[in-house]
Amino acid sequence: MGKYDLLPCPFCGEDVYLDRVPLWKSYNGITHGYYGDYEFDVHCRNPECGCNISLIKNNTIYYNEEEARLNAIQQWNRRA
Repeated sequence: MGKYDLLPCPFCGEDVYLDRVPLWKSYNGITHGYYGDYEFDVHCRNPECGCNISLIKNNTIYYNEEEARLNAIQQWNRRA
């Protein structure tokens, strides 16, 4: 297993995906938030399961993009 591989959902066994979520929103041409920064979350693909993991302060404000991505993957894979 490589360092970027995600284990299946521990609850339903389905595949999961890593979501790169922007930390800004734009309304009527005005941008609010941290433009150019992202957080990384892991979500189960099964809509009936809804399992996910979001880490506090695991974003590109505090870490470079690779570190933030790896933090989310490692935390997900620690679940049993």
